Amino acid sequence: MPALFFELAIVLVLSTILGIVFRALKQPLILAYITAGIIISLFGLFGEIDYAAFDLLSSIGIAFLLFLIGVELKLSDLKYMGRSALYLGLGQIAFTAIVGFVLVSALGFSQIASIYMAIAISFSSTVIIIKLLSEKHDLQSLYGKIAIGYLLVQDFVAIGALMILSAFGDSGAPTAGVLMGIMVKGFLLVGLAYIASKSILKFLFSLTSPSTELLFVSAIAWSFLLSSVAALFGFSIAIGAFLAGVAIASSPYRIQISARIKPVRDFFIIIFFILLGASMSAGATTVLVWQILLLSAFVLLGKPLIMLAIMLTLGFKNRTAFLSAITGAQISEFSLILLSSGVILGHVPQEAMALFAGVGIVTITLSSYLILYGDRLWRFVAGPMKRAFPEKPGEPLVANRHQLSDHFILVGAEQMGWDILEYLSNKMHSKKQIVVVDFNPETIKTLAASGYNAVFGDISDPELAQELVLERAKVLVSTVPDAADTAYLVRMVRDHNFHGPIIVTSYWMHDAVKLYEMGADYVVVPEEVGGQHVAKILSEHWDNLGKIKKSRHKHFDELLSHKIF
Repeated sequence: MPALFFELAIVLVLSTILGIVFRALKQPLILAYITAGIIISLFGLFGEIDYAAFDLLSSIGIAFLLFLIGVELKLSDLKYMGRSALYLGLGQIAFTAIVGFVLVSALGFSQIASIYMAIAISFSSTVIIIKLLSEKHDLQSLYGKIAIGYLLVQDFVAIGALMILSAFGDSGAPTAGVLMGIMVKGFLLVGLAYIASKSILKFLFSLTSPSTELLFVSAIAWSFLLSSVAALFGFSIAIGAFLAGVAIASSPYRIQISARIKPVRDFFIIIFFILLGASMSAGATTVLVWQILLLSAFVLLGKPLIMLAIMLTLGFKNRTAFLSAITGAQISEFSLILLSSGVILGHVPQEAMALFAGVGIVTITLSSYLILYGDRLWRFVAGPMKRAFPEKPGEPLVANRHQLSDHFILVGAEQMGWDILEYLSNKMHSKKQIVVVDFNPETIKTLAASGYNAVFGDISDPELAQELVLERAKVLVSTVPDAADTAYLVRMVRDHNFHGPIIVTSYWMHDAVKLYEMGADYVVVPEEVGGQHVAKILSEHWDNLGKIKKSRHKHFDELLSHKIF
């Protein structure tokens, strides 16, 4: 045990040092951990490492990772993007997997190993993409929402793949009876998680929630329990952990649970990536160099081209399609987890893990820069793409744009946007003079049916700005909370000769000051307005505070009436 503790200390110290270096290079920490494993293997920093103990820690890390993915699963994000995310996610996986299977089979791998690797190569990293888009403040952009949507689809497919591939034997494809048995056991496991979420867990968390420590322990207990049941059913513990997380996703305590478990997950998952790096011996990696480069080229170029083709077919603008496509130019942590499960089941050779670890290093490194500098890259390819894929003329985004004059532009229709629309509909002579820009397809559909001039799109798209006839607009209001997006909007409308008042929203007072300096005419700060509103309520009912309770039902009904989107 003292030896294991010493080895763990070396692992963590090395990971910390490399983490600092990779962070300075704007690279994900995953690469630092894989590199730490490579260094440990190459220089023999340990003697006889206790791989059994490290494997156990690695398995726990994978279980925690999938548990948190389940806890943070937001089906509303998929609904938000609607069919576009579904078509892109499934279409990309299907076409990438087909081409990937051909490539991997040509490299000499068995049929079942090729299936694993083909599916694995089709996944993109949720952790990396969301982190980088967050750093760019692009999570709320149209292409950011599309990315979240197709990543969610990939997560579901990955879990399904883990379930189905566990039915494959060493000899190849399973029989119909075996597959049926897997499906029955899968439904039973999902049913168990669902029943627990509606009854047992609700009662359990109501008892443990007064203590954050006890709530944390109870969540861990539930995760380990369902993981054990999944193992008894013949599935991996990762499947059970994921379903345990999904069962908690609708719980009001999920945020508290997620916050407490994330540090634990981060510790254990480090071990998984370090072991992955350690599995890449110098000799094996040298032999696999050209294979790594071939698959990396496909991931960096082939996957984005497939995604680009699908998005253009779905009718998205060139810019949105391009920026969405380049987000997927890497393999996922799910890819490595899937292959790791295949190795444990005896379906995939260890060589495949070394190969994909190399592909992961190359693609994650390069795709990080593709995402971070995607806007600059777009400026270089915008011209050639316009010539190669000319956008359909004669289909204006904005109805009756040539007749628009003194019109009102609202960017972001949800939340406070509804109150604004309600007021404007009584002030403007026609709803067609109210141009609403949003990238929620359901919102746009609802508004268009109500008679508004609703536009599906991203305000950061320069082509959309041209359609809004800004030089003749009367007022522009934005309810978009992101400061970077709002700053871009203020600059853009001024550059397009808009001379009317600009009213925007900012969650932070220091951002509000910057927006005023940039040319915004009025900045609404929800925190400030909310505080003033609470003070007003207290002032009006100070002599009889019990009246506040009586207004509860009235306000509740008002909120329900506003929920049309």
